[in-house]
Amino acid sequence: MKRILPLLLTAAACALAEPRPEATLKDVAWLEGHWRGTGLGGQAEDLWSSPAGGAMPGIFRLVKDGAVVFYELMTLVEAEGSLELRLKHFHADLKGWEEKDKVLSFPLTKREPGKFQFGGILFERSGEHELTVTVSIRQRDGTVKDEPFRFQRVRAI
Repeated sequence: MKRILPLLLTAAACALAEPRPEATLKDVAWLEGHWRGTGLGGQAEDLWSSPAGGAMPGIFRLVKDGAVVFYELMTLVEAEGSLELRLKHFHADLKGWEEKDKVLSFPLTKREPGKFQFGGILFERSGEHELTVTVSIRQRDGTVKDEPFRFQRVRAI
């Protein structure tokens, strides 16, 4: 878990250096729903609610060896004619990683068809029911490694 925090600092640094393309929540509304997949050696799960009130909330869970590793509470929000990804991390017991009043914010830095880059976090739609989220993680030796989370949409019964 401690190796995830440097990843976020890397993503935040990347977010500060790039311009903000125009975008609204309508552009990412396809994320709505339940996604399951793999990443960081475990089972990953993303759930996104529909856009409302200028925000699109989501939650993430990573399970490894039958136990929760961590959770994220996320929102995609419209800000300054663009989008911003905001998130907080929690241990399995729901104790927060970030300070109580601190939120990690990643402005949209690049947009291409089916791709939305929030600093070092890339959301890529590779099909109607396929999503890859690639997170750039700074390693202890200072190098940066891209960690892909590969998701499939869970279809409603």
